[in-house]
Amino acid sequence: MRKRYMTVNRTLAILLLMSFVFAIGGCSVKSKRKLISYANENYGSAKLIGYDSHGSGNDAVNTVTLKDKETGIEYTVTSRMMAINIDGSIFGYSEQTSSDFEKKYLDYIFDEASSEIRDLENEFDLRCEYPKLIFNTRVSNATAYEAVKQYSDLIRKYDTKKLFEPELLVYAEGNVFIGSYEAKTDDWNATKEYDVIDYVHEKYDKDAVYVDTLGAYISQFLSWEEIDERFPDSDGTPSGNAYYFRDKDGDLFVAIDLKDFGAKESEIRLFRDLSSGMEEIEF
Repeated sequence: MRKRYMTVNRTLAILLLMSFVFAIGGCSVKSKRKLISYANENYGSAKLIGYDSHGSGNDAVNTVTLKDKETGIEYTVTSRMMAINIDGSIFGYSEQTSSDFEKKYLDYIFDEASSEIRDLENEFDLRCEYPKLIFNTRVSNATAYEAVKQYSDLIRKYDTKKLFEPELLVYAEGNVFIGSYEAKTDDWNATKEYDVIDYVHEKYDKDAVYVDTLGAYISQFLSWEEIDERFPDSDGTPSGNAYYFRDKDGDLFVAIDLKDFGAKESEIRLFRDLSSGMEEIEF
């Protein structure tokens, strides 16, 4: 009975998928006229400089070669049939339109902005490898945001067609991921490690070296009285992350942010891991 039920569900899913394909009209490749119209609507006014059509039926492929009137970029737009494959079986075909315009346009943007990007790289000691921004050394949270914002603004400045809202990934010291940036919302999301590292360097020891992040229970750091006060709605012992550092003398210490454990507000506190337990560092 279960096997029959699963077979019926699979059949219904296939029928719904095929109905969707037919509903969107994906039963043949786009004509030359429709491909030109697609290009104009998506990328702006262009001049036709070539057309190729070969194959037939489900093997048909139509391609137009165009020259963008604004930038001079030569690019193609192609329409072909793609098989709908489920569990190794073909249940129909749908039309797919693709173009190499966006890749070529992005190259054009970076070519136009190349001088300003080099200045940015020199100013912040970093490499721009879209969508990555890679600092060669340690960098503060504030500096990372400033650089990635400038990089995003450069891309948007030369993106006259408004095709891109950069989503950028930021690294430091070569390969340490430190955060991401979304141009659309001007939203900089730093990793918690870097927030804590910044705090330790600014408030406690500028030469401290971050070692690792490990899971921990808040009861390892706070008294039960304070736990009841700070986490009144917690069921059991709240868990979170502990960030380990070595200070300028090489001694190990731990930083925690109470917000990691469920507190409403961020509050970073430092501790020494002694044989008698965690002892808070007063500074």
